[in-house]
Amino acid sequence: MAFFGPPVIVGLSLLAANPDWSGLGLALGTFALIATLSLMIIAAPNGWLIVGGVIVGIAALSGPGPVLQAEVMAHQGQRVEVRVTSVKTYQGKHGPEYTCLLGRVDGKPLKHAELGNDSCDGPTEVGQTEDVLVDPHGWTAPELAETDYSGIDIAAWALPVVLVLFELLVWLSRRVGLRRFKGR
Repeated sequence: MAFFGPPVIVGLSLLAANPDWSGLGLALGTFALIATLSLMIIAAPNGWLIVGGVIVGIAALSGPGPVLQAEVMAHQGQRVEVRVTSVKTYQGKHGPEYTCLLGRVDGKPLKHAELGNDSCDGPTEVGQTEDVLVDPHGWTAPELAETDYSGIDIAAWALPVVLVLFELLVWLSRRVGLRRFKGR
């Protein structure tokens, strides 16, 4: 059963790349990671397998979503001029944080029309125009047009490597567990 864990975790991370589904994808992905690691512990309570599973599992949960977003923007993103219509302010851990709400200058609708704290400097931005990259299919949120996507293809090749490593750790934990029970 644990063999299904790594692909499910990667799939839920990809689902979390969409801002509409990010909460559900991350919550279910975390649950799948905990379930997979629990099955690995039951099969073989071996320290190095568990530590490796935790590290590779976190990479499998946190990596694919942002890589998918960057791939989509790098290959399909369209440059669009937007205007900051308003700014939401909320209290962060180290002071106020901002989210800029956007509207296209040409009046067309904009899905996920927000720029996060890293790209929004606060209430002084209201009325200013920005160039952003927009996914024409609405899967990912807009990002600043100056975002550097060099090297994203290398990161995309790392995803199958993480998946294969995670599956290898699951297989090794099963093998060690079978050997442990066979010796009794």
